[in-house]
Amino acid sequence: MDSTNTDQSTSGWPHAAANPDIAVKVSVLSIVTTVYRSAATIKTFIERAIGAVSSAAERIEVIVVDDGSPDDSASIVRDLADQDDRITLVQLSRNFGHHKAMIAGLENARGDLIFLIDSDLEEEPEHLTPMLARLRQEQVDVVYGVQRERRGGFIERVSGNVFYSTFSRLSEVELPRNVATMRLMTRRYVRSFLLFRDHNPVFVPLSILVGYRQAAYVFDKRSSSATTYSVRSRISLLILALTSFSGKPLLLIFWASVVFSSVSFFFGLSVVVNAVVGPVQDGWSSLMAAVVFFFSLNALMTGILGLYVKLILDEVKDRPRTVVQEVYRKST
Repeated sequence: MDSTNTDQSTSGWPHAAANPDIAVKVSVLSIVTTVYRSAATIKTFIERAIGAVSSAAERIEVIVVDDGSPDDSASIVRDLADQDDRITLVQLSRNFGHHKAMIAGLENARGDLIFLIDSDLEEEPEHLTPMLARLRQEQVDVVYGVQRERRGGFIERVSGNVFYSTFSRLSEVELPRNVATMRLMTRRYVRSFLLFRDHNPVFVPLSILVGYRQAAYVFDKRSSSATTYSVRSRISLLILALTSFSGKPLLLIFWASVVFSSVSFFFGLSVVVNAVVGPVQDGWSSLMAAVVFFFSLNALMTGILGLYVKLILDEVKDRPRTVVQEVYRKST
């Protein structure tokens, strides 16, 4: 077994002092973010992020992952990298999705601490300072952000509530409600996280499965831009999360099959008894209603089984999660 999971050295979480309240600079701190239609905010984000962490680290690196953005986000980051060797552009060959892009950023981060945050400025990079203090005081490996109140439009709030409620009821992983992307992680935690090789990763449940001591950081999230997650994307994420982290839908199918098989058996038995002891009545409408109902139920159950089969197929193909087209730094 890889020793990553049991590393107890001080490099695991760099508190660097017996008194956790003493402000000690981190040797290398990585800021990891992704861009997709982020041309309006990425320059300001990088400036604020560097300013927010400059007093906390001796060296800083900013890893920006271009997730196949159709605007000029990558060009803006490339120009900034030409002016500042702390900035690195990881350009993916196409759009692979937010969660895969975040993991690609973690794979390229080299810091003792890694600060993962979205670049839309709804999660403000200045939160790093209190999050770092929390990590040191409580001696945890992860401090993750939790929204005090869920922000966004009506659809975003409703779909978010549906996601957390459904996932909590059906999943085997307890998901913090209103959890955000923003999180501060130690090097050893990130190494352990990257051992999970899911080809269709769902970031937050995976981050919980890794283990280690984690603490929540409650903050107020701004809502200043339209979300890039459509309703269809949210539904797809919910389906992927449920099929990846829960077998309960399969158990529900089994028990539903038992119940309906029992009902069908006793119904058939009653039909035979009525045919023997009394006159047989015509019932075409009720018969067709029953046939349509059970055929629809069968189609639904087959569809759920198909989702699991598709997930298995994606995993056994063993294709790469992402394809990195280029890693661009000033030194190159």
